Amino acid sequence: MFEQITLGDWISLIVRWVHAISSVAWIGGSAFFAFVIRPVEKTHPDAIRPILQPLSSVYRELVDISVIAIIITGLILMFDRLTGNDASPAWFIVLGLKLALAVWMFYLVWRFRQSDFNPTTQPTGLGGKLSWLIGYNAMVFLGVIIFLLASVLRTLFENSIST
Repeated sequence: MFEQITLGDWISLIVRWVHAISSVAWIGGSAFFAFVIRPVEKTHPDAIRPILQPLSSVYRELVDISVIAIIITGLILMFDRLTGNDASPAWFIVLGLKLALAVWMFYLVWRFRQSDFNPTTQPTGLGGKLSWLIGYNAMVFLGVIIFLLASVLRTLFENSIST
């Protein structure tokens, strides 16, 4: 009736959970900045500025921890799937797309850190027109797409082991 759950199963479960929680924290924090902090800063700049610096530093720590956890757990999950015989060609294609988008997100974080980026400022000029691709909102968009691709990977993997 019930299968025996091995230590490896528990470790795999914990790795998947840490990967998901770290992703949710990063993308949720990015959405908070994009959809809450930025609009409030535009309408009430004097009210938000005193708390913006402490808020940003806490968020920066959250992103740092999340990125480290996502990279470590992502590598573990990827190699776990790659060592089995259940990954289909479609799974590899989706994984490649997910990895490319994740690398783009990591690059955006690095670029924002190098330029001392302020997520509450609105880009102008060409940067304003391309902000959906290279700006802060891109992290939210890419994160949501990566979440979708993670679900697609899971479905492809489950379908391959059930056949």
